[in-house]
Amino acid sequence: MARGKWPHALVLAAVAGLQLLLVDAAYVVTTASSGNTFTAGTVSIGATAPGSKVFDVTGAIPGSNPITCVITQYTGSIPATVRMYFTGVSGGLAAKLIARVRHGSGTRTDCADFVAAGVLYNAAGTLKLNDYLTAHTDWTTGDGSWPATQSDTRVWQLELLLPSDDTAAGLSAAFTAVWEAQI
Repeated sequence: MARGKWPHALVLAAVAGLQLLLVDAAYVVTTASSGNTFTAGTVSIGATAPGSKVFDVTGAIPGSNPITCVITQYTGSIPATVRMYFTGVSGGLAAKLIARVRHGSGTRTDCADFVAAGVLYNAAGTLKLNDYLTAHTDWTTGDGSWPATQSDTRVWQLELLLPSDDTAAGLSAAFTAVWEAQI
């Protein structure tokens, strides 16, 4: 009898070994997605002003009425909002000057072909430059929110008037105009 059990044990061991081999077998399939990239967009704006300054007036007399156009072009790859504001405001003449600010289109910084699309400040023509400059001092308070996309252009027309005011004699005003684009 002992002899009869041994062949059965060999058969059981062989079957168990076969099962172990079958457990290691599997179906495998793969797929891939290559060429994955992630690129950040850009925000970029440029401005063209006459002589690279918004204004450069000396020896102004009552009635002087300089008008200039600054052409801004948005060149970023993603949409952004552009606003204009002012830094480095100094001098007492800004409190005397009457200012008007419009936006529109055109191609010349002397405003010869300017077409107004809207008034940003002082439609009536009686408000002072200083009030405008000090109200718009950073992005948050910036004026003229313009939703720009790539290659959009906007012209900003700035007009000043020196009224007849003896207390303006010898005064000056200075400021830096900033156009900032943000998303």
